[in-house]
Amino acid sequence: MLDVMSMSQFLLMLGGILQSIKGAGAAVKLKWFRYLVTRYEPTDGPQAQMIGFLQALFNNRMLKNQMVKSTAISDAGITKQTLYEVEKSQFTRSTYERAIESLNAVNSEITALVHKAWGRK
Repeated sequence: MLDVMSMSQFLLMLGGILQSIKGAGAAVKLKWFRYLVTRYEPTDGPQAQMIGFLQALFNNRMLKNQMVKSTAISDAGITKQTLYEVEKSQFTRSTYERAIESLNAVNSEITALVHKAWGRK
């Protein structure tokens, strides 16, 4: 719920900024804008319920893939590296593979949105 409240504050702030931009005469087009669920724990029941609620509210404005919560990502961050940069051997194989699979799915979805916004398919 704290993350949802934070998202709400961010959206209110973004709305104010976009109104200012629109008021200055610029066109505001955010058809590509999507919400990404991060630090997702698939076995957490209340979290799954909240995601279901958000999907009902925002429908096609949410990415279909979520970024899982992973010690591999946290550990990579400690060394100021991405999961793509660290050595796989530093992690349990299943932990690394679960994290990289999630990361690749999210990145592929974002890449497709960028390409669509650019007029590519």
